[in-house]
Amino acid sequence: MALKHNAKHLAKALYSVSEQNKVLDSVHSALNTVNDLVKINSQFRAFVQSKRIKSEEKVSILNNVMGEVGHPLVSEIFSFLKGNQAANIFRDVTSLFNRRYNHGKNIVSVKGTVASSITEDEKSSLKSSLDLILGKNTDLVINVDEALIGGIRLRIENTYLDASVQSQLQTLRGELLQL
Repeated sequence: MALKHNAKHLAKALYSVSEQNKVLDSVHSALNTVNDLVKINSQFRAFVQSKRIKSEEKVSILNNVMGEVGHPLVSEIFSFLKGNQAANIFRDVTSLFNRRYNHGKNIVSVKGTVASSITEDEKSSLKSSLDLILGKNTDLVINVDEALIGGIRLRIENTYLDASVQSQLQTLRGELLQL
């Protein structure tokens, strides 16, 4: 519970400072880049969790290594993190920051699943339609699942819409079995 509490305070502080300094977009980008590194690179994760490296040294190393894709405010977060839970706290900070960022920028996360790959024009058209319908900017991610046969499934934050042929066939099957 204390970990979540610390993550909330760090995310709130990071967002406030970023907003005041008008660097919200670059901090958002850097935060997600570093978070991806923490997730996929075990050596980087070990560096983040290290208790042997002093906080100031971590910040300096991160600023040098990350260069243009990093941001000093994101590196400073690591001066507060150490030990086995550092990666988890950083993940939570990133998640909470992203939630605030999306709310502030009026962005809604949409994950779509289709039966076959779609062109960039089709994706752009779908994004435009969703933007108009939802009245928000959509962060659209499309995945392919050939089991759908046709149609689309959408997850708009925590709302699921299923207009797939697979779903329609399952509904029809259920109705037929009841007869």
